[in-house]
Parts: sequence; C-alpha cells; structure tokens
Amino acid sequence: MQCVRDAILPAALAGHKFLKSHFTMLIPTILCGGAGSRLWPVSRDLHPKPFIRLADGQSLIQKAFLRGARLPDVAQVLTVTNRELFFKTEDEYREVNTARLKTSYVLEPVGRNTAAAVAIAALTVQRTHGPEAVLLVLPADHLIENEDAFA
Repeated sequence: MQCVRDAILPAALAGHKFLKSHFTMLIPTILCGGAGSRLWPVSRDLHPKPFIRLADGQSLIQKAFLRGARLPDVAQVLTVTNRELFFKTEDEYREVNTARLKTSYVLEPVGRNTAAAVAIAALTVQRTHGPEAVLLVLPADHLIENEDAFA
C-alpha cells in the first residue's frame, strides 16, 4: 500500500512512467473531521471549515473532491468522516459529482487524529481494492489555488 500526501506529489511526478506503470488504481481519500473550533464563529461543530463556501460558491470539501476525482485512474473517492457530517458530506459531493464517480465512506465513531484516519483508510482500501491500490490523502480543509500544478 502506498500513501502519497497531496502536498508531496509534485506535478513532475504525476505523469512519470513509473507511477503510471506501477499502480492499478488510485483512491483519493478525503479526511473530513475535526471540531471546527479554530475559525469560530464561522466554523462550528456541525459546520466545520470544509463546509464553508468560498467566493466561487464551492466549499473546501467540494474542491478536495474535484481535485481527487479529476486525476487519472481514479476508481472511487473514499472519505473518512464522522456520523454527524456524513449526510452533509454526501450533499456537498452530490452538487459537484457530475460524472457520478463512486463514493464510499469510513465513519469514525470517535475522532482521533490524522494518523488514525489515514491508517483506517489504508486498511479499508487494501481490503477492498488490494495491496496495489494507491491511496492519495486529501485533507478536506486545504485550499490549493494552483490546481494545474497539483494534477
């Protein structure tokens, strides 16, 4: 199982022959958790930072979904979130998932931290897609302004 952080995969490697020939499928994995306390009162427990609409009308979680969905060889988008945000997350994706890309979820009963969320995502992807699948971890609350450089 390979795990690649979104900030570490430079555009120079995205089209690299090694990457194209050594994985069978890419599973963008969006991490959407947290208490939403740092940007209070705009961000709250039931409306954390990933759901805040930006000037272009999209939320950060929608941008993360689209960032992962538009990459080549994407089999589905996996999201690690909690029960309180599950339906809100589905609603956000429904607005932008025009290609009807498959989505799946891991619901954390209790939020732990990023490492625990990535570990459960990696185990889930390995179990459902096999050890050759590549996990791309995308925090739901990051803004990547240069999307072309990312892809």
